[in-house]
Amino acid sequence: APREGGRPSCARPHHPPLSSQPPTGFGPAATPDACTLDEPVTATIARDARRIASNLLLVALPAGRDRGSQAAALKNWDLWGPMAFTLALALALSAGAPSAGAVFSLVFGLCAGGAVVLTANVVLLGGNIGFFQSLCLLGYCLFPLDVGAVVAAFVPLLPVKWAAVGVGFAWACWAAVPFVGGSVPPARRALAVYPLVLLYATMAWLALVKG
Repeated sequence: APREGGRPSCARPHHPPLSSQPPTGFGPAATPDACTLDEPVTATIARDARRIASNLLLVALPAGRDRGSQAAALKNWDLWGPMAFTLALALALSAGAPSAGAVFSLVFGLCAGGAVVLTANVVLLGGNIGFFQSLCLLGYCLFPLDVGAVVAAFVPLLPVKWAAVGVGFAWACWAAVPFVGGSVPPARRALAVYPLVLLYATMAWLALVKG
């Protein structure tokens, strides 16, 4: 039925309320009266940016939070944040490189392909985490390496580079390892965690040697 002023209503009379459907991100689900069909593009971008920020705080900054509640929140995964952080890492590592295009392709391929392989490995090891949930987790946990790579790209002092990349690597592992290790049986935990640490270590090494 039309609203006042002749504008169409966003009501969906033949479907269940939005609150009865699973949300598509870590953040709170939309309210039943929410309608985004006619909102401005800037509002959509701002809403997605706030959602990525809240997801990042939940996954990559686990200090003081219950790991169990964070694992439950992974059921509402999204891939916008992981794609953004993968692109940011590839751009940071290719900036100023003699073959920037080749470095960008290498880093992006390693991150994307490595995340898929690691996720398949966790699933085959009997992990209780979904495929896209794992991709989401691994992508968000690239953020500390993004910070370290940016510092290493623009600060010429070698001790600062090593410190920034080292902290970023340790931070990424601290955020991701408990999730991945906790999703598989204890006897297979090392088989799930070792490839993850190896992937993050490779990105950290590239950040140190690229320039």
